Amino acid sequence: MLRKVNDAIQVLDWKENITLKNIELFRQEMNNLLAQEDNKLMLNLAETSYINSAGLGIIAESVIQARKNNKELVIASIQQSIKEIFVIVKFSSFMKLFDTEEEAIEFLMVNGHA
Repeated sequence: MLRKVNDAIQVLDWKENITLKNIELFRQEMNNLLAQEDNKLMLNLAETSYINSAGLGIIAESVIQARKNNKELVIASIQQSIKEIFVIVKFSSFMKLFDTEEEAIEFLMVNGHA
């Protein structure tokens, strides 16, 4: 599920909804992403149309933890249904959200911690 882009960005492609049945796997994968040596990280949600509240918490915790470790974690390819939830919980006030992976890559290459 992890892949590297531009020799600088670690990407976690999450390919399913985040529910009670896979929340621990999601937590493990996010921890694996945070453990990477790269300091430019991305969670790609292109194939995710539902995230439960525990998943939202893991995403929020991961962004905060990344910052503590001097890393940048951005969220990319957010579907409309999830974008609406992210707006309601005000995720955009403390994390970078992008409609496409390309926009996230461009941001990280220009603005990410080098």
